[in-house]
Amino acid sequence: MSKTPDEKIMIPYLRKLVREHRALNRLIDTTKAIGARDDLKSLKRLRLRLKDKIVALQRHYYGRSFA
Repeated sequence: MSKTPDEKIMIPYLRKLVREHRALNRLIDTTKAIGARDDLKSLKRLRLRLKDKIVALQRHYYGRSFA
């Protein structure tokens, strides 16, 4: 099955978002270790926005979420 031009663009974008989400997880773990509460709160908000975007794209392109 051939991918549409939209899928050819969005699939790499989705992979990039997943990598960013994983990197944020690592950063959050590091931030927890040093006890920076304010930074932690904003990082978690950013991670949640990324997760929501990932799930929406997965549902749109694959009909389900892999998260």
